[in-house]
Amino acid sequence: MSYQSAMAVLAGIGAILLIAGLAFCLRPRWFFAWLKGTLALALLASGGYAVVVAAGLTQYQSLTGMRTVATVGVARLGPQLWQVTLETEAGKQGRYTLHGDQWQVDARIIHFGGPLTWMKVDPGYRLERLSGRYVSLEQERQATRSVVALNEAAWPDLWALDRQFNLPFVDGVYGNATFMPMADGALFDIRLSATGLAATPANAAAREAVQVWIH
Repeated sequence: MSYQSAMAVLAGIGAILLIAGLAFCLRPRWFFAWLKGTLALALLASGGYAVVVAAGLTQYQSLTGMRTVATVGVARLGPQLWQVTLETEAGKQGRYTLHGDQWQVDARIIHFGGPLTWMKVDPGYRLERLSGRYVSLEQERQATRSVVALNEAAWPDLWALDRQFNLPFVDGVYGNATFMPMADGALFDIRLSATGLAATPANAAAREAVQVWIH
């Protein structure tokens, strides 16, 4: 915050305190009635916001440290056509048909501040979608695309609300995705920390595919 902004905020707070003090001295009954109404509204707003955050947390899983949150297995079905199996750490498994040369997983991560930090609320995450990618820019623009939602849309979505309204004490991290090359028989681990996603080869076929991809 700049000095000018800080001065404006402090001046505003000072003016409010001065007016409140004068109101209390001149008309104490009016002041207490106003204070009671203001406090009631603040409690209602705080309670409502707490309920929204609590409801939103049901869509996310707690994230502590770096850990494997899913595994991805790949099997060839045809030229640039693959069956991708994704299994989460909770044991939920899905099989999807993807077009392309690479697979990509996107996730949403939320951090918490203020009172939620004092309550030691860990960051939360939600795997968002699985998609296929092409190496060729022309194919990426024109060829068949495949995108699979890994979670159903639900309200309230804290991540989306924070992106739109900049919620207090909630910070939705933007741009978390990881991708790896497709290869028949390849198996990958998806690891996640509070800073983002990372995919690592979990068998020989995956390691070989990554080596070819890098070079």
